[in-house]
Amino acid sequence: MLRKYEFRMASNVDAHAKETVDASLYRGNAIAASVIGTPEQIKVLDYDDARALHAATHVPENARLVVIGDVSRRQVRRAMRASDWPEPEGDRVDIAPPPFDLMAPEAAALRYPEPDAAPRLIWRRVVILPELNQFDLLEAQTALLRDILNTSLPGGLAGPLRFDAAIARNFDMQIWPIDADNVEISFSAVPDTGVPLTELQTAFEVVFSYIATNGIPAAKYSRVLDRFDGFWPDWDGEDETTRWTADYVLDHVSELREPLPKRELQRLQRRLSLDTTNTLLRQLAGEGRTAVAFIGP
Repeated sequence: MLRKYEFRMASNVDAHAKETVDASLYRGNAIAASVIGTPEQIKVLDYDDARALHAATHVPENARLVVIGDVSRRQVRRAMRASDWPEPEGDRVDIAPPPFDLMAPEAAALRYPEPDAAPRLIWRRVVILPELNQFDLLEAQTALLRDILNTSLPGGLAGPLRFDAAIARNFDMQIWPIDADNVEISFSAVPDTGVPLTELQTAFEVVFSYIATNGIPAAKYSRVLDRFDGFWPDWDGEDETTRWTADYVLDHVSELREPLPKRELQRLQRRLSLDTTNTLLRQLAGEGRTAVAFIGP
């Protein structure tokens, strides 16, 4: 574990910045804690403690069995009995991710003066939505909005920040739901020559606020939506649908989320709209818990 820490964390300013930003944004929640910890924390965990933790957590009662393929429920149950897999006792226990409660909105600026590092900005915000959303639909809505903002079309960031004014040499926008009513937005960018990181931050926030206030143009929305088909499979293609569904189920189970049936997944695209996209955009540009990391000389 100490060797892994040396490989992942030591002298890795981006890894340290991510952990510090995570701790600031997610304060009070389980995901705020470092996954690997510090060398001092790692040394405290001795061999017997590690064995005891493994024995307490790695048990069949905590497992989800995912069966993929042309196999019936009866065949699965027969195979489970043959392998002495324990039968579930009592009612089915619902498994869900740990709850997330956003702390009060505030802004934090973190500086990492690295004389040999290329200057870069990492801007992240978590916003609580006014109501709960169906998680899979929220995943699709955030992915669609991400694709829109990453373009150079009107309503995107590339035009104002890269082509109209040489402020960002390159950038990447990511948006994803933490749960059904908390969404995170991340903007990472490298400034153009001679542009201070604080100027890059200000330019991004001004452009982002302007786009949110004016909304995504209908023509731009339609063009990006036409290219958004790849988010879901071609439901008429059996092999593609099978592979996509297998990945989808494994992703959800690993996140302790219940996968939707195929029929409900197929209905999600019809629930995307320009109005819901603009509403989500305005919410992300509103009040939230924000952290900015400045890395470089």
